[in-house]
Amino acid sequence: MQIKVNVLNQNINMPSELINAAGGDELIARIFYNRGYTEAELVRQMLDDRFYKPTETDEFPNMDIAVKRIAGAIQKGEKIAVYGDYDVDGVTSTVCLVQCLRKFTSKVVYHVPDRFTEGYGMNEEVVRSLAQIGTRLIITCDCGISNHSEISAAKSLGIDVIVTDHHRIPDNLPPADVVLNPRLLPEGHRARNISGCAMAYFLCLALHKHFGCDKNSEEYLDMLALSIVADVVSLSGENRYLLKKAMPVLFNTGRTGLKALFAAAGKGSKLETEEDIAFQLAPRINAAGRMDTARLPVELFLTSDARKAEELASRIDTLNKERKKIQQEIIDQALEMVENGKKSRTILVLYGDRWHHGIIGIAAGKICETYRKPVILLTLKEDGRTVVGSARSIEEIDIYELIKECGSRLLKFGGHSAAAGLSLDKSELAAFTREIEKLAESKYQIKDTVAENADMELKLRAIDDEMYEKLRGIGPFGEGFEQPVFYTRRVSVVSDRKTDSNHHIMVLEDEDRTRVQAVKWFGEDSSLEGKSFDITYTVGRSNYKGSSSLQLTVGNMIGVQSRPGKVFEGRFEDRRGIDIKCVLKEFADAAVFYEGLSSLSPVHAPATRYDLRKAGSIIFASTPANTQLLKEAVLLTDPEIVILNFSVIPDYTFKGFILNLMGVLKHIMAKEEGRTSIETLAVRLCVEESIIKAALKYIRAAGKIDYFQDSDDNMLFINTGNGSMGKSIHAAEKNIRNALAEKHAYQQFILKLEARRFIEYFK
Repeated sequence: MQIKVNVLNQNINMPSELINAAGGDELIARIFYNRGYTEAELVRQMLDDRFYKPTETDEFPNMDIAVKRIAGAIQKGEKIAVYGDYDVDGVTSTVCLVQCLRKFTSKVVYHVPDRFTEGYGMNEEVVRSLAQIGTRLIITCDCGISNHSEISAAKSLGIDVIVTDHHRIPDNLPPADVVLNPRLLPEGHRARNISGCAMAYFLCLALHKHFGCDKNSEEYLDMLALSIVADVVSLSGENRYLLKKAMPVLFNTGRTGLKALFAAAGKGSKLETEEDIAFQLAPRINAAGRMDTARLPVELFLTSDARKAEELASRIDTLNKERKKIQQEIIDQALEMVENGKKSRTILVLYGDRWHHGIIGIAAGKICETYRKPVILLTLKEDGRTVVGSARSIEEIDIYELIKECGSRLLKFGGHSAAAGLSLDKSELAAFTREIEKLAESKYQIKDTVAENADMELKLRAIDDEMYEKLRGIGPFGEGFEQPVFYTRRVSVVSDRKTDSNHHIMVLEDEDRTRVQAVKWFGEDSSLEGKSFDITYTVGRSNYKGSSSLQLTVGNMIGVQSRPGKVFEGRFEDRRGIDIKCVLKEFADAAVFYEGLSSLSPVHAPATRYDLRKAGSIIFASTPANTQLLKEAVLLTDPEIVILNFSVIPDYTFKGFILNLMGVLKHIMAKEEGRTSIETLAVRLCVEESIIKAALKYIRAAGKIDYFQDSDDNMLFINTGNGSMGKSIHAAEKNIRNALAEKHAYQQFILKLEARRFIEYFK
């Protein structure tokens, strides 16, 4: 597949008033311009909240009626039920409303639906059960706008209904007493596209104002931040203003349940970006509704009991791990189906009768990303007759319209151009599959060329800490305000360290000999070293144990003719056998590279493979794990002098290595709650990740530990083993012994290699 890079508005000179609004920075002005923000006043508002006029509660139609009805219910002592939803937006909406109402009345209950038995939205049986316990007012959140019959049932039972929702308004509104929906605002209103939780939040603000307690309204902002990011609403207008206001509250939350969830995720105070919300917090909250019940996160966020919060967070984290395992099983089976007969299809329609209903949507998204084709994953419900499915698509193909044209074979369907859901009778499965495959092939042709937009073409020398801070300063990034993408031509891969998961940890060099660290996730099987590319990328940081360095995340790599040239022009100095303290005195300003047991480190904070910076000289205090890592360290520090000392020799004997690893693992279980990563262990033992994995398999087979590896965020969770040996112990022991023998042989070679010959690795 060919990649075509389109540098947006490349030949347009930025208007001076727009540059002035962006603080005099043309790059920042261009990023806004590329996203359609061409008015200086609007850019000024987006960068500085002092120029933005926040939305007031009374701007929403019917807000005063809603507040009056709720205040009346509180005054009369009526029972109020909050009716939510099972995703992050629904959970956070429920939490906000329940938390708010409990300030003014004790007669509050809530309900979040079961994904499998109730489905999305209100359920008539639930409405009747709420009537039986004396409910007189239902307040929906993130649902209700399409529940005509359920709301009619509530009214017939003497229950008033206030709908708070943000989804598209149907032609006929439901017979609710009040409808609060931002889509009732005029077209173009800055708050018209807020999340469901944001609608509930404004209702909470109005209630606070009514009861004279405005000052406490900040307490809902952590929930609001979760919903805005997780629900992928457009980050413009009120959404952007609210998220900027809410993110610091989230990351510094005093909410007992959120702090417990941070701890369970193993992230603690490191949470700081929109990506952390999207990839660490939101999936865990959603996992509860997908795997069990959304009551778990609601109770977690409402509790002030630290012990209860810890138990709930642990349960949610466990459900998320189970979700990931099941998700990967579905993906693996689906990939096999595609490779064994579906790969040539325009649309991939795949069926597994035991796939998990709550997870097939995520799996469909992953398959869609892999093949860049629309995907429908289908599975069988418990009744043995009904097939349900989730669809995901690429930008060029409207999956909803395709499904709609086959609607006569379906029981139900809904969605939009990028994602949809459907159900059908099992007897129609084969015919539906044939029909939609044929339809897709007649209407669409998967293009051989994929276009990627970039904000600007840059030289690598333009990328520095100041630029990164500027980019972070114009966030948050998300839907409608995507993270900036840049384009650089003729970049050489001068070092490429490939992980077991085909992640490429690279050192890139451009024609000006500027070097930068970069990562390419899930890249090619073969090494990219020595090749040249035009690349697209985002600018971020790599974080390892509190240290941070700039790192590019590479998107597309378009091969160009390789450019020959020297990559290292310094010299090697041999100081092997000399006390490290003497070497440190001789080269006082040198960076010190050391990986191994922290107790043996010759300096307090040595450089490792994850935090290398430019330096005039570098001392290798330990032998690097392999020659590729040696090369990477030298190229990133770009020194004039490389000092070979190797005074700390990692123990690669079988007995010594296993004892050292066990010591590290015991410390992690005792002091770090059993949470670590393969990368951390590789640095602590000065080996490759593959050796850590082999050693862990052996130690588990020996019954000394058990562990779970989270492939999404690369966390490793270590537990005490059951003490009994597994059947695979002999094979596991053989694998690690062989790997360590090779490592020992490499070490002996590097220890004896003449200093002048090290330059050969850089030719």
